[in-house]
Formats: sequence, C-alpha cells, structure tokens
Amino acid sequence: MGVTKLTATKVSIATASVLAITKATIGLLTGSLAVLSSALDSILDIISSSVNYVAVKVSDQPPDENHPYGHTKFEPLAAQIQSFLILFSGIYIFYKAYTNVEQQAVITDISINIYVMLFSMFATLFLVIFLRKVAKAEKSQVLEADSLHYEIDLLTNGGVLVALLIIKFTGYHLIDSLVSALIAVYIIFSAIRLNFNVTKDLLDEVIPDDELAIVEEIINSHSKDIVEVHKLRTRKAGTKRFIDMHLVLWNGMSLQKANDLRTDIENRIKKSLKDSDVNIYIEPCKADICDECEVCGDGRNTSGREK
Repeated sequence: MGVTKLTATKVSIATASVLAITKATIGLLTGSLAVLSSALDSILDIISSSVNYVAVKVSDQPPDENHPYGHTKFEPLAAQIQSFLILFSGIYIFYKAYTNVEQQAVITDISINIYVMLFSMFATLFLVIFLRKVAKAEKSQVLEADSLHYEIDLLTNGGVLVALLIIKFTGYHLIDSLVSALIAVYIIFSAIRLNFNVTKDLLDEVIPDDELAIVEEIINSHSKDIVEVHKLRTRKAGTKRFIDMHLVLWNGMSLQKANDLRTDIENRIKKSLKDSDVNIYIEPCKADICDECEVCGDGRNTSGREK
C-alpha cells in the first residue's frame, strides 16, 4: 500500500518544523539575513503544510447534504492560500534585504551557517522527491503545490549557500542581502504563477486535453451503437474529475443493452481516470437526427453522429 496524501502532509510539517527551528536559531545567533529569510520561509512551510493537512482530510470526506459534489475543492483552495503565504514571505524577505543593505549588517559566524544550509538542502531534496512521488500517484494538486514550495526552498537554500561561501572567501557581506533580494523576487513570481494555476480549478476549468482524449477514445469504441454525443461537459476539482454527457442511441436498442453500454463506458472512464465521477444520460434517437434511415431502419445508422 502506497503512502497516503495525509501521511505526506505530516512528513512535510515535521520536516519544515525541524528546518525552521534549526535555521532560525543559527540565523539569530550569527545575524545572517539569508539564513533568517530561509527560516521564515520554513515557518511559512509549516503553516502551508498544516493548511494542506486540513484540506486533504476534509477533501477526502464523502459527499453530504450540503456538499453533494463532495469536498474536493478544499484542495485547490488550500493551494491558493499557500500561494498567498509564499507571496507574503517573498515581499518580507525583499524588505529585510533592503533594510540590511542600509544598515550594512555583518554575519558573525559563516561556517556554522554553511553547515546548517547543507543540512537544509539535503532534507529539502528528500522531501521534494517524496512529495513528487506521492502527488503523482494520488494526482493531488495540493501536494503538487507543496512540492513546488519545497522546490523553491531547495533553490533558495542553494542561493544562500553560495552567498555564504562567497562571504567566507571574500569577506563581502553585502552579498548576503543581494542574494536574499534575488530569492525574494523569485519567490514572488512563483507565488503568482501558483495562484494562477489553482484558480483554474476553482473556476471549474475542463480536464486536461490528454484526459479528454481518453474519454473520447472510450466513447468512439462504441461508435456503431451511438448515434450522437452531445452536452459533453468536464471539470476538475482537486483530485476529482467530473464528467457528464448525453448519448443518443438508436431507438430499437433494448433497455438492457443501452444500460450495459452506459455502464461499460462509465466503468472504463473511471478505471482510466482515477477518482472520476461519471454521469451518462441516455436518449433514444429521433427520425430527424439520421439522414438515411426511416425510424432507425436497420437500427445502426450513425450518419448524424457527432465526433
């Protein structure tokens, strides 16, 4: 049995907590803005992962009277909250970098900061690989957002490490603030991009083209029995895919065969697209749909079928 989304968020919270405490302690003792900025980002990671934990727990609950379509939109909502937290951290780091340049701040102990950032990079790399794997297996947008957040951390940690090494060998302490400012700009743009992506789910955007192609391929495999397909609608919310359509079948088809066809299409879509909700409505064809048959003729005319 694979790792669940809930377990993955717990691992994120635990890792972020260890990194935040370590970096904040060393940053405060040595006066390194870059390390303190990284610590602040880890604190926000704790908040974000905690929000994700609640969102995953709620989104996995079954539909109820007040939420007949389920709770899956809690995941993109959590991802959007996370994007605002990331944005806040970027703005704050940029502000601190500016004030440190004015104050000409100096780091008191370079070596211990270097060791802390090396530890942070290894821990964050493990977490990114772990979250990517679980997000892919579970098709979880909230874990994808969490993974992106820690990927940013990995890059920022690398930037901080490079800055510390430059300071150690050159004594040029201004680089600490300059690197922090660059990290802040990158964080701000990443937050805006993440917010844009999760907003699509909150606005009921259609499922991706590759998933839609799978649905169409399954429908087309029954082309001999289907006169027309219309009102095909799709949307996604978190890990959930909602798909509904109307199938027009020749009116000489038995009720049992029509129901079997609908069940087969629904089951194949659900098997191909994990965690999908499929609703198919059956309609009998009318004489004005077909161009050639009269009252369905041989019962298999599909000249009016919509591709």
